[in-house]
Amino acid sequence: MVSRSTAMSEPLAAGWLAAIVESSDDAIVSKTLEGIVTSWNPAAEKLFGYTAEEMIGRPISILAAPDRENEMPAILESLRRGEKIDHYETVRRRKDGSLVDISLTVSPIRDETGRILGASKIARDITVRKRLEERQRILTAELSHRVKNLLAVVQVLAERSASKATSAAECIEAFRSRLQALNAAHTTLIAGNWNWVSLASLSQTALGPYLGVGDRIRLDVRDLRLNPDFALTLALGLNELATNAAKYGALASPTGHITLTARVEAGENGDEFRLIWQEDGGPAVDTPAVTGFGTSMLSQAIEYQHEGSVELDWRKEGLICRMTLPLAKAASSPDSRQ
Repeated sequence: MVSRSTAMSEPLAAGWLAAIVESSDDAIVSKTLEGIVTSWNPAAEKLFGYTAEEMIGRPISILAAPDRENEMPAILESLRRGEKIDHYETVRRRKDGSLVDISLTVSPIRDETGRILGASKIARDITVRKRLEERQRILTAELSHRVKNLLAVVQVLAERSASKATSAAECIEAFRSRLQALNAAHTTLIAGNWNWVSLASLSQTALGPYLGVGDRIRLDVRDLRLNPDFALTLALGLNELATNAAKYGALASPTGHITLTARVEAGENGDEFRLIWQEDGGPAVDTPAVTGFGTSMLSQAIEYQHEGSVELDWRKEGLICRMTLPLAKAASSPDSRQ
């Protein structure tokens, strides 16, 4: 019976190995213990920009990035001790001077007696992964910032709701209404990938509980991409205006109605965002002796946070609230008109 050996001859094995190195997507390089390049595969040419002819016989330190010149001697010293460098993340400089993030695996090359002759290096481009990690870090930091801000806003709303209420039920109802306004802002923020909020969508969502009932509220709103901070202020402000209208203003009477108008118009110092909340047909209105939480919150936020102004006209026919602020403080970008 004739046995068939599965062992590959040395020449054939060497050919297979060479084919694998040539076709690899990773840069595979060999070098002496002095750091002189002895082989350079096509993927190394693609990654670093140098051809094999340009690199073979030259020091690998050509690829050293600024402030990382000491890494390569340290790696060579580890190799002389027979140590392997596994998945070491670093930065190298390409031929054109640009920097690239790579993951390195460097192994000693030994002869048949075990003596270390040089090293083989496998370098993998991890630029995309690094960008994703950086983006994740930024998003995590942004999320942490937003959550802290949100909790601070919720705390203020809870305190003010309790301080102005005359009963536990009134406090709970006011607090619930304000949380719904916050939810409206965040719902529309999700649609804008947390970068912007549609003014039309925010108005519809914030005033949702009062819309569709006999067309009591008419929206005449030109759409605009609002920045997240102003969107939050506006959602809370619209909620307060609608709540007050339901208790004491136009929505407290079956004949009352509200018109919400929002436009971008030219001002003395550039484009401005202007919003008008006008109530008509409700009970006769008198100027309140004490400014309520909602209107004071809206006025202060617009003035100090968004560098604008709020004018409240307590006319007998119904409240008119006029809001004006620089477009740059309202919009998510200079060209946010839709």
